Formats: sequence, C-alpha cells, structure tokens
Amino acid sequence: MSKAVALAVAPVRLPTVSFGPLRLMEAVPWLMFASAMRIIAVVVGGLPGLLAAVFSDIAIFLAFLLAARRMIELTDGDTGLGRLSFKDQLIMARSVLAPIVVGVLVVGLAVAATGEVRTAQQLMLGVDGIAFDQMSFIGMAWSAFLAALMLLMILRAERDPKANPFAALKELWQRSPCMAPAIGVVAGAHIGLSIVQGLVRVAVYAFWHVPGPPQLFRTMVFVLFVFGFASIRLWLTLAILTFGLRESYRRGHALPAAAAERTSGRPAAP
Repeated sequence: MSKAVALAVAPVRLPTVSFGPLRLMEAVPWLMFASAMRIIAVVVGGLPGLLAAVFSDIAIFLAFLLAARRMIELTDGDTGLGRLSFKDQLIMARSVLAPIVVGVLVVGLAVAATGEVRTAQQLMLGVDGIAFDQMSFIGMAWSAFLAALMLLMILRAERDPKANPFAALKELWQRSPCMAPAIGVVAGAHIGLSIVQGLVRVAVYAFWHVPGPPQLFRTMVFVLFVFGFASIRLWLTLAILTFGLRESYRRGHALPAAAAERTSGRPAAP
C-alpha cells in the first residue's frame, strides 16, 4: 500500500473538546430545569405536580452525574462517565435513582407513621436537598447521606449496570471510616450554606420589591441567586465526598488495591 493510500484510509482523530473554564457550569442547565419543575410541583400540585417532582429529581441526578464526572477528572481520576450518551445517562438514572427514590419513600412513610409528618416531608426532599436548600438540619444530613450513596451507586453502575443498591450500602458501610466523616462535613457545609443563603435571600427579596430597577434585571438577580447557590452546594458536596472516597481507596477499604487503582486512576498507595 502506497503512502498516499495509507494516509487516505487512516482513521480521523478528532480533537478533544473541553468546556475550558466553564466546565463547572455543565450541570447548570439541569439545575435550571429542576428549579422550574420544583415550581410547577408546588404551584400546580396533584398528578402534574407529582410528575414535575419526578422530573426534578431526574434533572438533579443528571446534574450530579455531570458534576461527579468533572470532579473525578479534576482530581486526576479515571472514569468512563464522559463516554455515556444521553440515553445511557437516562438508563443509569433508572438503575441508580429509582432505588434511592423508593428508599426515600419507605423511610418517609415509616417516619410519618410515627406521627412526625413534618420530618417525613423533609426526608421526602432528600434528593432535592442535594442541590437545593433544605429547611431542617436532619434533612440536610439525610441529603448528605443520599449524595454519598448516589456517588457510590454511580461508580458501581459504571462497572456493572445491574449493580445492587444493597451492595452500595454495604460498600458505604465498609468505607465508613472515611465516608462517615465526609458525610458529616457535607452536612455541616449544607448548614453553613443554608445560613448564608437565608441572609442573601432576605436581601434578594428586598431588592425584588424595589420599584426602581427594571423587571428583567431583578429577574436575573433572582435567577443567579437560585442557581448560584445550587451550583455551589452541588460542587461542594461532590468535592468533599470525592476526597473522602479517594482517601478510602488509598487505605484499601472495601475494594482490593487493583480495583482501587482502576477506579481512581492512580495507585492506591500515596
């Protein structure tokens, strides 16, 4: 084969496309969609509101998935999450999110049966609280736990699409020397963000009722307020959990060293 023919049949290698400094913003569109669905769920109610709440949880999961991929890559980890098509992401959402939602419903109904209806309602918003503000400390701690469980289930589903959620719970327990403190730090971070967000919320609402600024500008300020804190909460959560998980891999919890190297992209030893 001549050199010209060889060049003609050589596979075309496309350049790697990156979002550059905006790569942390990939999850924002899904957070925007989730926020819209949350508003519909509250305002409309009924069956449409229930469907909107389901779509909101799916959007939060997809935002979590994108952010998890970027966080692993930013910490020099190796993951195949970037090769998932949108269809594959939805399939993963079904295999990961569905068991979590069922578990949230079971826990919420069990707590409601004890008479703690308000607490049960807050626990029902566990997935929502991964990105958006919760109204109680127990709800924030619950959301932190669900975020850790979701991260482990995503990593397991990447290797095995039929991963058992109980296996993820078992792994979380085996990694508890590192993951339990990480969950506690996430809960503390959520509490701190909630306090700051509450103070900013007062200022934003006051600005909203100021007659001077144009309506479009006031709307933009409100949108930045909602998605800004949602993005910070999501990324901070994943940063803390990823650090805790990598430390667990380094110490060899739950998985052999070879599996830890494959998942983290570097040897388990420091």
